Amino acid sequence: MAGEGASAGADQGGAPGAAGDHGDSAGSGPGGEGGAGGEGGEASNYTAAQIERGKVIVRAEALCGGCHTGTGGAELGGNPTFAKSTLPAPNLTGDATGIGDWTDAQVIDAIREGVDDEGRHISPAMPYWLFHNMTDADALSVVAFLRSLPHVSAEVGAANPESAAVPALSPSSLPDTTLAATDADYPAAVHGKYLVSGVAQCVRCHSPAGQPPVADFFTGAPPPNNTVIFPSNITPDLTTGIGGWTAADIVTALKQGKSKDGVTLCGSMPSAGKGYGGMPDADAHAIGVYLTTIPGVSKPSTAPGLEPACPPPTP
Repeated sequence: MAGEGASAGADQGGAPGAAGDHGDSAGSGPGGEGGAGGEGGEASNYTAAQIERGKVIVRAEALCGGCHTGTGGAELGGNPTFAKSTLPAPNLTGDATGIGDWTDAQVIDAIREGVDDEGRHISPAMPYWLFHNMTDADALSVVAFLRSLPHVSAEVGAANPESAAVPALSPSSLPDTTLAATDADYPAAVHGKYLVSGVAQCVRCHSPAGQPPVADFFTGAPPPNNTVIFPSNITPDLTTGIGGWTAADIVTALKQGKSKDGVTLCGSMPSAGKGYGGMPDADAHAIGVYLTTIPGVSKPSTAPGLEPACPPPTP
């Protein structure tokens, strides 16, 4: 799919219910149906707060530009070389070659249901199965931000080939925080679970299967072949995971790209300037509270300490 941290609650989407329960109606509020006559909306249809929240999600949490912005291209103007050109990532700007003719409901259906404006299922490389859990407020905020972007005229690859639908990720399948509901940090943990099950993509990388069916959540993925950089175990197991880390350590990892011991995080972890650096402090803290209070799982093959130090930057 930056800004200053706000209260981690209803203002930023809050925690959703079970899959399929998206909270407030996506059709309510400014721009709910994408403008008069069902045509694509304009940025003026949305509030400044919606656009700002959408910017946070797109740029610093869901990281939509990682797929939908080509090298040297305009932001979210499409990426013809995504997946080695076999699956171009489409233009998400309001131009007619992008989502200009889509209604807000159609854009939200693509984000959360994996269905395009012609009713075809899109590839699960687009993690709609995770974004399915995004609240109506957050989904509409994403639309608001996309409508605010400069229009880019860019036909990106061939028409979307229809894919088989995959099941949505059920938040109930993820581990719950072990905090008591009376704990002061419990609301943050609940919000953190929402963020990692409906907005950010921690599940996608740090679980053995990259898309449903997903199991062994957050236990990492063993190094494939001779690869030495891999998604590590981020459950709070004391020996093979992040046991001993605090929520503040997670915030540092997300926003600065540094481990608890000050080691730079390598590989494709989109921390710091790669994306998560712009995450609001409140959201980063919520993710930290959640990850440090779920049950630890021992998985030696994915222990963070197995990874070597990052190579020095190229001059």
